[in-house]
Amino acid sequence: MSDRENEDDKLQTGQTPKTQPPAEFGINTAIGKQLKAYYDDVASEPVPDRFLSLLDALDQAESATKKNRE
Repeated sequence: MSDRENEDDKLQTGQTPKTQPPAEFGINTAIGKQLKAYYDDVASEPVPDRFLSLLDALDQAESATKKNRE
């Protein structure tokens, strides 16, 4: 399609042609890819020992509370 046909189609339908996504999708896609890469890096890291010991302490405290209620 020529640029003029694209503009006419955009004016008539209020949308850009489906073969060409709007320019802002390019930016959003790039941001999304960077966020996913960052998240994947963080998610693959091991849980620190300090967090594991805190979770164990929380489980013990919850168990003690449940036993005291019975």
